[in-house]
Formats: sequence, structure tokens, C-alpha cells
Amino acid sequence: MPHWKQEQLESLIGERDPERIFETALSLVEQLGMQYLGLVVQSQASGLTPQYLMYNNFSTEWNALYQERNYLTQDPTFHHCRHSLIPLLWEDSVFEQTPQLREEAKANGLTHGWSQAAHDIRGNNSVLSLVRSENAISVAEFYDKTGQALWLCNVMHTVMLECINPLQPNGFGLSEREREVLKWSAAGKTASDIACILTLSQSTVNFHIRSVISKMHANNKAGAVAIAAMHGLL
Repeated sequence: MPHWKQEQLESLIGERDPERIFETALSLVEQLGMQYLGLVVQSQASGLTPQYLMYNNFSTEWNALYQERNYLTQDPTFHHCRHSLIPLLWEDSVFEQTPQLREEAKANGLTHGWSQAAHDIRGNNSVLSLVRSENAISVAEFYDKTGQALWLCNVMHTVMLECINPLQPNGFGLSEREREVLKWSAAGKTASDIACILTLSQSTVNFHIRSVISKMHANNKAGAVAIAAMHGLL
């Protein structure tokens, strides 16, 4: 098992530029005997439609084809990683339902590899793929290197999202009272219930709810609760 240098790891963790993060990660992956690195980040910012960001050193032709044919919606590695944290070794059986995708990937040097995921409580997901064109990956090599790749996946997921969609330092600027009201709302309590629990008037509770909805740019109370859950505020 290759040992990564401490300064490389510190550089990766401390970096805040997405391109430099990727370059540092690629150098680590190359030390594992892999040629290519791909990262797909699904950012669930503010509860809106998911935004997909892709970082890789794949060929220009493959990236264009992948976008043109909308392969992200068909890619079995991506679908697996959206629902599982178990690393997936690229085998022909994985691509049984998408043979064209598999053959075109191989034609672009993306033959042997594996993918693994990182998920967080904000609803964000990342899929990291380590790939090479030659030399099949044995089960022994797969087990030997997935630990380091898993660490890399989680670090890249965290630092990339912090660059793309930084956490609000004070949770959307909510006051402590507003957060209390929000948490009780998430627990299914009505404004009347919350008024009794917090010893407030119902009109005051409703005022706080309106304030929360406004600060979180939500359409209603349920939307504010959903956004709060995605951002780990509950």
C-alpha cells in the first residue's frame, strides 16, 4: 500500500481552490497506480434543484460525449453511489444494461477502476472514480486501496462543497429563538403547541416562523424545515 506524504494531505485539506484541490488529489491517485480521477458533486444548495459539478482529467472527447448523450442519467456507477457507500468495482456485469456506455468509455481509456460515494446530512452527494486504461484491478488490490480512496473521497467531498456552497456561519442568520421554533416545527408541533412549550404568545411564534421562512428563502414552513434538515440545523 503506497503511503501518501503528510504535506500532500495537509495541502489537500487546507486548499480552497477547486482546481488545486483536484490537482493535489490527482497526484495522490497516481501514487495508487491510477491514471484518471473523476469527481461528480451533487450540491443540494438551499433545497433547490440539485446542481451537478464534474471534475476530471478524462479526455475532452469523452466529456463531450458524456454530456451530449446525458450518460449521467444512465451511468450505473453513479446510480449505485447515490444509494450506497459501498465501493463499486468496474466489471462488465455492472454495465450489463449500458453496453454502449461501457464500450465508449473503454475507447477513451476508462477501462479498469472503481467508484465510491460520500453523502452528508445536507443532502449533498459525491462520486469519486479512480480509473486506468490497462491492467485489471484484482480483488486484493481493490481491498488494499479502497481505504485510502475512501478517505480521499470524503475529504474532496467536504472541501469541494465548502468552496462551492459555504455553510452559513450562523445558520442563515437565525436567532436562537428562531432555531428553537424551527426545531419544534420540524417535530410536528403547531404554532399553538410551540407557544405553550416556549411560553410565548401564538402571534410571537407565528412572527418567528415568518422570519425563518424569509431568511431561508423558503416558500412555506415545510420548505424551511426541509432546507434546515439539508444544512444540518435541526
